[in-house]
Amino acid sequence: MKIESTTTLGQVSMTVADNTGVSLQENGSNATARQFVGTLPTVTVSDTRKPEDIPAGDFWAVVGQSSQFTATDNPASAIGPQYLGWKPRLLTESSTGAVAAGEQVSSVISDGTGAPTEGLQGQELLVSTANSADEIGTWQVNADLALRTPVDVAAGEYHSTLTLSLFNQS
Repeated sequence: MKIESTTTLGQVSMTVADNTGVSLQENGSNATARQFVGTLPTVTVSDTRKPEDIPAGDFWAVVGQSSQFTATDNPASAIGPQYLGWKPRLLTESSTGAVAAGEQVSSVISDGTGAPTEGLQGQELLVSTANSADEIGTWQVNADLALRTPVDVAAGEYHSTLTLSLFNQS
């Protein structure tokens, strides 16, 4: 005979509010770059574990990485992921400061903010906690997106995938 536990263990999970996509609109273009902006749908991270169930040094992080933008009518025409930047915003206040939004990352065509100019070609931090046991709960985050391209970018409709990944490390 086996008696199952009636205690439900907590977990760390992530959801995205709207997976229908983001439409970037041209705004802020100038003589050196065309800029297209939008907002990442709200991402929710929930940690439902009990403090005593969290190993010492445990942390979690959500990172994002973009694929290249491919033109619908001409798949050979593409805009690399290094042209897409973001500015993460924590929408839910962290009561202890243990949960924080990632740093702004700019396109390889600088936006003048001083943010690193590498785009989302590699995994960039959206939100994280340094020590999961310091604060348990639910947090929401989004990001201002900015695609900054050369002024001579080919006209067309482009599509890309922004992949978000949640990592939990003990």
